[in-house]
Amino acid sequence: MTLCALIVDDHGVLADGLAMALQAEGLPARVHVPTSAGGVMTAVAEQQPQLVLLDLDLGLERGGGVDLVGPLRALGPRVLVLTGSTDRLVHARCLEAGAAGVASKAEPFDRLLDAIRRATRGESPMGRRRQEELLEELRRARAARSERLAPFERLTPKEASVLLALAEGRSAEAIAKASFVSLPTVRTQIRGILVKLGVGSQLAAVAMAIERGWLDEVRARSAAEAGS
Repeated sequence: MTLCALIVDDHGVLADGLAMALQAEGLPARVHVPTSAGGVMTAVAEQQPQLVLLDLDLGLERGGGVDLVGPLRALGPRVLVLTGSTDRLVHARCLEAGAAGVASKAEPFDRLLDAIRRATRGESPMGRRRQEELLEELRRARAARSERLAPFERLTPKEASVLLALAEGRSAEAIAKASFVSLPTVRTQIRGILVKLGVGSQLAAVAMAIERGWLDEVRARSAAEAGS
């Protein structure tokens, strides 16, 4: 018998309830409790469901959520994301990655089940207009981010490293010592940072890095690379 839906969720009560409700309607469904992103991919490849109901927050150390949508779609099934998150940009990223829709876990059970029924029939579970609105919000957010971070894109890797060190409270002397370069070299790099950012002091450069979100992005990227 062809599996209609595979519910990938680490919250048993909702997942079990959805599986029972679908089975009662003659739609074969199973629950897969994820332990790894690779395990999710293997389960979908082996069971070949028509639809994957994917919890956005799987509680995995690596992978999951938005990052799984594209690879799952490549295996063939439609993907409907289930989430308690209200972050519209995250919802839009799921749609961009190929999800058929995003359904809120906060919705009444009947409405959630109806969205799943529509997805199994190949229909849009959330409406074309809402999908287009979310994707347009994502495009605007990315354009705003690009404009906000444009000055920092002009920094060389060395200058970016120096700016990060300044933001961490390190002096030019400490940076030079840690980088095994001369103090004049570091001071030249700092002058380059100030010119490219259009500011007059190291303090203003750090403040700009914080205000425009550059510092948070650099730290998040470093953390992700360290965990990979």
